Amino acid sequence: MQPRNARSLTEPDGYVHWTAAEKADWLWTRLILGTAHDRTSLPTLVLPFRTAPITEAGIVLRRAELEKALTRTADLMEPGRPKLIHAHGSVAQVALVISDDSPFTGLLSATPDGGAIGLVRISLVARVFGDAAYTPAMALKLLIDGSPSADVLAMNHTVGQGRDFNVFTNEFTNDLSHTHDELRPAQKIMSVLFGRVSRQPRRMVSSHLGSHYANGSPVDNPHSPDRLIFRPTPAAQAVFINQAGVDFRLVLSELDPGTTIYTIDGVVGSDVHPVGTLQLNSEFVSSAGGDRLFFRHVHDPADHKTL
Repeated sequence: MQPRNARSLTEPDGYVHWTAAEKADWLWTRLILGTAHDRTSLPTLVLPFRTAPITEAGIVLRRAELEKALTRTADLMEPGRPKLIHAHGSVAQVALVISDDSPFTGLLSATPDGGAIGLVRISLVARVFGDAAYTPAMALKLLIDGSPSADVLAMNHTVGQGRDFNVFTNEFTNDLSHTHDELRPAQKIMSVLFGRVSRQPRRMVSSHLGSHYANGSPVDNPHSPDRLIFRPTPAAQAVFINQAGVDFRLVLSELDPGTTIYTIDGVVGSDVHPVGTLQLNSEFVSSAGGDRLFFRHVHDPADHKTL
């Protein structure tokens, strides 16, 4: 499997019915390590609408294409489809480790029932250009036996963090609907476009995390947080010290397996509850296959606009 063929990759037959461990092995060994980039020749970070402008414009202008971000449940992008934003990132295997006092259910339930294995991908919205701010983001894919993955997307906010190049400076959340309205022109355009399919285009929910366990069994009375907060640990933040100007993908690769990169809280109303931690089970790797991972934007069905 060569990196140049990554855009044509598809999931194996019956993949969704595999166990979480089987999926994790295929994703890591075949998809990511099998298409890993050399440290000296990482792909150049790109701006939206520069790689395949006609195809990319067709995606954002067609309602049916935008809806796929909300409804599609596969782990890989459709063959040939370009990634408009967050085009290049770095991926690591992770374990979601739940606290003994988590009040939630499903994947977020207290040990021994909760927790999951999966992948985390850290990326930039786009290459930093002109006066654009450095805007990191995190995508989490939690693998479930015999069922589609549970995806989470999180950022600090959509306007970025200036010229602070540490991707672990700020806490992330999956719900940006009530913060940072000072959007740049390009972000306003994207918000309007996605507003065609969602009443809350910047709000993603976490209700799906409390509805099933990692073994695929459903929860009878699910209880999930309104949103999650991912707080970077000092160990994660420290790896970026004295690394200004170094490609974030190279810096991430210096983190050791076993490092806890986030502590996680769940918010219900005004109450904040400890959920657990996100621990690395591997090094971070930049690969063509890793850049083909698909992460669903999980919205509240009530926010979904239909024709």
